[in-house]
Amino acid sequence: MKKLFLLLLVLVVFAALYGGYTVFQQPNTSNTKAVVIKIKTGSTYNDLLNLLREKKLLKNEMSFELVSRYKKYNERIKPGNYVFSPGMNNRQMVNMLKAGLQVPVKLVVYNIRTKEDFAGLVGRTLELDSNEVLENLNHKTFCDSLHCNTDNILSFFIADNYEFYWDKQNTDMQKFMEVMRDANENFWTEERLKRAEQLNFTKTQVVTLASIVEKEVIFDKEMTTVAGVYLNRLNIGMPLQADPTLVFATRDFDTRRVTNYHKEFDSPYNTYKYAGLPPGPICIPRKKSIDAVLNADEHNYLYFCANPDMSGYSIFSENYEQQMKVAAMYRKKLNAMHIH
Repeated sequence: MKKLFLLLLVLVVFAALYGGYTVFQQPNTSNTKAVVIKIKTGSTYNDLLNLLREKKLLKNEMSFELVSRYKKYNERIKPGNYVFSPGMNNRQMVNMLKAGLQVPVKLVVYNIRTKEDFAGLVGRTLELDSNEVLENLNHKTFCDSLHCNTDNILSFFIADNYEFYWDKQNTDMQKFMEVMRDANENFWTEERLKRAEQLNFTKTQVVTLASIVEKEVIFDKEMTTVAGVYLNRLNIGMPLQADPTLVFATRDFDTRRVTNYHKEFDSPYNTYKYAGLPPGPICIPRKKSIDAVLNADEHNYLYFCANPDMSGYSIFSENYEQQMKVAAMYRKKLNAMHIH
C-alpha cells in the first residue's frame, strides 16, 4: 500500500508539473510569422479575446485564459500595438501584454498633398482620430500657435520617418505635436534660417516654393536649377506659371497633361492667373527640396520645358522664343503619344 501511495503521489506530482508546463511553457500560438494586434484604448478583456479569435492566434484559448487570470492580466488591459512571434507560450504573451511591451509604429510623412491626406495618414498610423487632426489643421487658433494659417499649415510639418507608440494614451494630439515641433525646430537650423532671410523669404514661403519644385521635377539633380528659375521669375514680378499648382487647384491629381481647363480654373493656386507664391504649399516637400530652394542655382533662365525626348529631364531657356520652340516639340510628342 505504501508503495502504491508513493507511486500515485509521483503520478500526481508529474501530472501537475506536466499540466503546469503545458499551460505556462508550451507554445500556444498558431502563427508561422509575426502577427500584429492593436488593442484600442478602453478595450476590455473580452475585446482582447475577440481580437485573438479574429486572428486565429491561439491554439488553446482556455490555457491562455488560465494564465491571464492567474496573473490578473484580465483586470487591466493596456492598449497598444503588440507583436506576437511564432512559438510564444502563454506566459510570454501574458507578460508582454500585462507589462504593455508594445512595439512602436512608424509614421512616414512623404508625398502628402493635402490636409486631408495628412490627417488620414495620421489616423491610419496612430490611434488618433483623423477628424480631430483635420479639425486642428483647419482651426485658426491651432494654426496661429504654430505661426501659420489654415492655408499654409502643412508647411510646418517636416517630411521624415517618425516613431510613435500607437495608442493615444502614449501618443495623444499634444504628444504628437511635440514631436512635430521638435522636428521643425531641428530642421530649421541657424544656417537655413539665415539663407531664407537672404532670399527675403519666411520659412513658410521657402516650403511653399519647395513644394512646387518637388512636384515639378523628376530628377533631383534639376531641383536647384528649377528653383533658380522660379526665384528669377519672382524677382521680376513674373507669374510662376507652375503647372503643379494648377493640378493642386483643380485636385486633378491623375492628369497626365495640363490643358486650358487647368489654366483657366480660377483659384489662388493658379499661378498662371496670379503672380507671386500661392497661399500655401501644394505638398509637404522633402528636405532636399527645401534645401534646393535655399541653395538655388544663380543663372539667367526664366523658362524650362520637359525634354521632347521624354527622358524626364528639362530644357532650360533664357527667353520666350527658345521656350516656345521646345514647347512646340513637346506638345507634338504628347499628341503623337495620344496624351491629351
